[in-house]
Amino acid sequence: MDDERHVFVEGWEATYGSPYLIDPDEEEGPDLEPLEDGDGELAFHGGAGGFDGPVAFVDGVRRGEAHLYMTFGSDMARGVAGAHGCGSVVTAPGERPAFHDCNASRMVIWGSGQYAELPAQPGGWRWSAHSISSPDPNAPLAELQQRMRSAEGALAEDLCAEGHLTVVDGPLNYVRSRDLPVIGYVKTHYRRLLPPELHARVPGLQSGQRTSLFSKRPDIYSCYLRIAPRARSAGPWSGVVRIEIPASAGLAAAVDRADRAAATLPRFAGVAHVDPRAPQNLQPISALEAHLRRQLGDGALASRAVNDAVVQLAPVPSPSPR
Repeated sequence: MDDERHVFVEGWEATYGSPYLIDPDEEEGPDLEPLEDGDGELAFHGGAGGFDGPVAFVDGVRRGEAHLYMTFGSDMARGVAGAHGCGSVVTAPGERPAFHDCNASRMVIWGSGQYAELPAQPGGWRWSAHSISSPDPNAPLAELQQRMRSAEGALAEDLCAEGHLTVVDGPLNYVRSRDLPVIGYVKTHYRRLLPPELHARVPGLQSGQRTSLFSKRPDIYSCYLRIAPRARSAGPWSGVVRIEIPASAGLAAAVDRADRAAATLPRFAGVAHVDPRAPQNLQPISALEAHLRRQLGDGALASRAVNDAVVQLAPVPSPSPR
């Protein structure tokens, strides 16, 4: 047994947390078995050609801009005013990457079944109003996140219908159809999925190598993929992501798509001096996030606009008796 100690540093900036959050003392994982390994092989090289046609990268951003309260009788409801943006970067051989179908939405979401609209403010500040039944103080912000993810899923479906191989930043939970050329791209690892002996071998992948596919759900195949060489000081899982592939086209088609992903995605690996979440945060995704945040507008001005709108809603106090 090797008792020698080794110390590494997380490549992501500390403000973003760690992409490897697996607790060694957690309960047993699902121990998913590899589906391609007749001889116990774990690492597979990507196909030489990668994807032939256009590849689209989809992501979204969201921002809570003000927490709100509504009193009704002796009760109180919580709300949030915020915005989310969703869009894509489309890449094609021989062409410059381009932003595509990028949109931002601003809204107010109320909990406890309550509903109130905010009056529009000068400067183009407008909010759509929505209500959810939950009284949980965190539920309105969670609903904003859900709406962003749903928009990402809908955009991914549209891009696939247009003929793009589409990479969604995150799992495929919000892509409704399982019959599309789509890949989920997961940067953060929360739970051990493979048996311990195979899980321990994943960091040994070389750049452009992937593990065997395994079945995370009946409708989804998945595998781990290293998208960049491991820096000398980096932790073992630096540069390792997990991809998800719909199972509906069969295992052979999923294997082909995984091979092409392993050949293609390392070309877009993030660069450390540009992105604090490199290399896992892909360059098109990083550029898209910055573009969408600009579309959301200035956060301080957005918060001020919410405050001005709430002042307009506030009841005028009755004059005190003389």
